[in-house]
Amino acid sequence: MTAALAPGLLDEIGREPAWMYSWQLGSRRTPLIHPSLESIHATRAALIEGPVREALAAAGPSARALDLACCEGWFAHRLLDWGAHEVVGVDIRAQSVRRAELVRDHLRVDPERLRFVTSDVLDLDPEVIGRFDVVLCLGLIYHVEHPMGVLRLAHSVTGGLCAIESQTARVETPALFGFGARQAFETTDAVLAVHFENDHPTNPLASFGGALSFCPNPAALRLMATAAGFPDVTRAQPGDGHDPDFHNGDRTVLLARPG
Repeated sequence: MTAALAPGLLDEIGREPAWMYSWQLGSRRTPLIHPSLESIHATRAALIEGPVREALAAAGPSARALDLACCEGWFAHRLLDWGAHEVVGVDIRAQSVRRAELVRDHLRVDPERLRFVTSDVLDLDPEVIGRFDVVLCLGLIYHVEHPMGVLRLAHSVTGGLCAIESQTARVETPALFGFGARQAFETTDAVLAVHFENDHPTNPLASFGGALSFCPNPAALRLMATAAGFPDVTRAQPGDGHDPDFHNGDRTVLLARPG
């Protein structure tokens, strides 16, 4: 029998802003911020599930997983489904963590196995939070002013696999830039687009606190992951039925291993 919705969860379902994930909670379904999100989440899950399951299985029955920028915790629950014994979700927005905890408690998941932390990812102390067999970094890189700091943090806590997903920029390359001596030029295929999301006060998908967004193109994302310390980086190839953004280069999933 489905548990009745606690008053706090019932209130949260109807509170603005709308939700990042579509949850069926009793007789209620959470309203989505944008209808395209379901397709994006489904494709993310399809592209990472196999490698994540393998990494968690290799780690054994005490496997740990970390979900950076977890929002309402949908992928944190998937990590439990895919074999993690313990999952930690981190998000900078207190409302997202409150929603994640309300959903967890409604679904009667043991808080010892699934806990959530309100924090800027860059404020995490690797010595305190420890290492994880799987780290998810989904939809985060292009929403922060210090994407390399996030990737270096992810590397410092990854023991087996880090799944990195990002919106990626369509940029004509090679790009020409001056570097070093006057009239000395170099070219690169790795380029970032810079964007200011001015709807950040009301849009939970926007960069937090008015930060600039640095959106890499696919070549830049791969270079950034390698420079962060991951020597083994592969792109997860989208297939039939996957969201078109992953086919046309607007979104990319990388599977990064510390080696």
